[in-house]
Amino acid sequence: MDVPLIFAACAPGLEPFLAKELRGLGLEVRELPGGVEASGPDAVALACLGARAADAVSLRVYRGPSAGLSSALGAARRRFGPQATLAVRREAGRATVSLDAGGKALYRRGWRARIGRAPLRESLAAGMLLAAGYDGEGGLLDPMCGSGTLVLEAAEVATRRAPGRARRFAFEQWPEHDPSRLLAVRERLLALERPPPAPLLGSDRNAGAVRLAQKNAAAAGYADTVHFARRDAAAVDPPPPPALIAVNPPYGLRLAEEVENAWRALGILLARSPHLGAVVLAPSAELERLIPRRAARTLRVRNGGLPCRLLLFEPR
Repeated sequence: MDVPLIFAACAPGLEPFLAKELRGLGLEVRELPGGVEASGPDAVALACLGARAADAVSLRVYRGPSAGLSSALGAARRRFGPQATLAVRREAGRATVSLDAGGKALYRRGWRARIGRAPLRESLAAGMLLAAGYDGEGGLLDPMCGSGTLVLEAAEVATRRAPGRARRFAFEQWPEHDPSRLLAVRERLLALERPPPAPLLGSDRNAGAVRLAQKNAAAAGYADTVHFARRDAAAVDPPPPPALIAVNPPYGLRLAEEVENAWRALGILLARSPHLGAVVLAPSAELERLIPRRAARTLRVRNGGLPCRLLLFEPR
């Protein structure tokens, strides 16, 4: 396939931001529910290496009448081998066959050996930053950092490092894979890297969470790039503008005793920081009402199957 057609899957609600990412990588895109179709030279490698909001990437190997499905599956297995992971979708007499290109889920960056009590997928964390328009030029604060996922994803954006740079992918085992083309894509993305231009900060009232975030930062290669400290969200000092506050506050029955106080503390911080933009992952309207500042925009997403909203606050 000279110009491959791929499908990059993402969390529902993040399709526009994944599409923007893939356009930025030089691909032509079309948004679909749950992801983005894209095409262009080296589309598979570019999406697997460079798309922060993608959870998985697959190659479209057949789209046509369902009557041709059997022969399409046979042809795909002969080209890619009997162990190839093929996905089939049928709808209204049509069928699509896709081949997994990434292998292990792309949101697993490889640095997070341990997670906190309420884990946030790296791809959703990146999607939160993209939805808020974060480009890495300004600073960032996560006042309830947990294991540090949002801060470390911000470091990836700020340093312009490809999220899949340390990964191997399923497509590297395909019969027609050209290692020299993949190397060229890796070098193209490597040339974009830079030091972060602004402070990247995380804090948490839990000392264990801070220690875990520091360990994860070291594993990701950001021990000297980001800073974590033990602070209550209501008392933390935000970075100077331009900067973004990004936070996934606690929620759920398991954290019920902490939830209301945490959200009130977040409300105090946001009220003290009208000059900064913010993005907050919120699971319920009841918790949203504990924040006195009004969101300029909201976006429906899902976090681990749970319906949530991204609250997007503009600086004043």
